Amino acid sequence: MTNWLVVANAARARILEQAGHSKSYVERADLVHPASRKKGMDLGADRAGHAIGSGSAGTAYTSRTSPRERERERFAREVAEMLNRGIASGDCARWVLAASNPFLGHVKSHLTPNARKALLATLPDDLTALSNEQIADRIGALGAA
Repeated sequence: MTNWLVVANAARARILEQAGHSKSYVERADLVHPASRKKGMDLGADRAGHAIGSGSAGTAYTSRTSPRERERERFAREVAEMLNRGIASGDCARWVLAASNPFLGHVKSHLTPNARKALLATLPDDLTALSNEQIADRIGALGAA
């Protein structure tokens, strides 16, 4: 069983596997969710709902969550499901999560109890643009994995 390092933001998540007992990582998966980067008006085809009251006054109802937020939540669920499967299947023993805020909280909210127990540490930082070696250096300096 191996350890995983997950680096993520609202549009990309990389799952890195610790190579043996070394401090280097090998990429296991690279998930991309381009819809999280789109403008809200490009995602939502509907206008706000309207209600017409008595007289000429009307009310517009807006959604509680924006289309962009719904896409980010959808991607967080996808990332969490992959982690939940990895823990349940035994492919991953323990893991570390480095993700931008508030995406970090979104991913954690969709974890199973077993995946939560296996989580060693969290880092509220977006490391997705770094190379595997740079990530290993950054995580190694923190002593997280």
